[in-house]
Order: sequence, then structure tokens, then C-alpha cells
Amino acid sequence: MAGMAIAAIVLIGIAIYSLSQLSSSAWTSSLKDLTLTPTLRQDLPHFEYSSEGKSLNAQNFEGKWTLVTFWAYWCGPCLEEMPALNQLVQQWQGPDFDVVTINVDKPGTEEYESARKFLTDNAIVLATLFDKTEDLKKAFVVNELPRHFLINPDKKIVWAATGAFKWNEPKARDQLMKLMEDESEKLQQQDPSKGAQDQEREQEPEE
Repeated sequence: MAGMAIAAIVLIGIAIYSLSQLSSSAWTSSLKDLTLTPTLRQDLPHFEYSSEGKSLNAQNFEGKWTLVTFWAYWCGPCLEEMPALNQLVQQWQGPDFDVVTINVDKPGTEEYESARKFLTDNAIVLATLFDKTEDLKKAFVVNELPRHFLINPDKKIVWAATGAFKWNEPKARDQLMKLMEDESEKLQQQDPSKGAQDQEREQEPEE
């Protein structure tokens, strides 16, 4: 009997170990390496957002770089990506750059409340708007999540992509910086006064 009991314990231990190994090997990150190739030159769509004391329209994007990200609590890759985006902003050192995340969970649902709790529990400091009426989602024609739009200081969408990316890796930051530098040169060639204005801004003494 004792021998059978020991054998049973051993078999149970092996089963538990095998299940844990299977579980750990089955999980893989949904985050992908970022390939940032500017292939667009689109005007921003028309929209007006105002809710919970926050407002947003096309004019808010003028003069700085902005990454707009649409997400939802029911979207697993979105939840994995948000901390990476948060880390990107916290570690950013470069031109004026904002990240605006737009949640599209439906008000009154469990996902909507969970999305708010997720931001608090994970110390997400990103500017977040809750698109309760789906006006922003419709304006940007968002059909898949997560969905990203990179907007230049001239209020043009220069890159758009669907997917969850490793925003917190040096490779992602380097690509963003390179794109911003290239875009700045193009804008200066089109309007040399913009380059002069940027230099004056950099040379202004801090108060």
C-alpha cells in the first residue's frame, strides 16, 4: 500500500509539472517588433470630442508629434501593449511627442469599468479618452484593434498600422526619432521659415 501511495504521489507530481510546462510554453507575447515606414500623407479627419472635462480636435495636434492609439479592454494584445506605450512616454527624450489613447469599450459594460481599473492598477499615465459615442472611432475608420496613427506637427497622418508593438524597446524609439528628423527636414525644405522658427524656439532662454 505504501508503495502504491508513493507511486501515486510521484505520478501526481509529474502531471502537475507537465501541465505547468505546457502552460508556460503555450503562452507567447503578442507584441511585435515595430517597423515604422512613413507611407502616408493624409489630412486628419474632422472630429470634435468633448467628455469628462477633456476635449480634442484637429487643432490639438498642431506643432508636435502625436501617436493616437485605439484600444479596448476586451482586446488582449491592447492590454499587453499599453504598459509598453506607457514606458515609451516615461523614457522619451526628443522632440515634442504625445501619446493619446482612445478607449472604445461601450459605456455601461463590464469591460468599460474594467478598462478604467486597468489604467489605475497598472499606473498608466497616458492621456486617455473614452470614446463613448464612437465618434472618434468612426472618424478614423477604426475596424481593428489596436490601431495606431502617427501625426506630424503639420497635422498630417504619416503612418498608420494595426497590431501591438514593442514600443518600449530602443529600436522603436530610434525609428521614431529617425522619422521625426527626416520629416523635419522635409518641412523645412517646403517652408524654410519653419526651420528658422524651430531654431529660435530652441534658443529661447528658459524662465
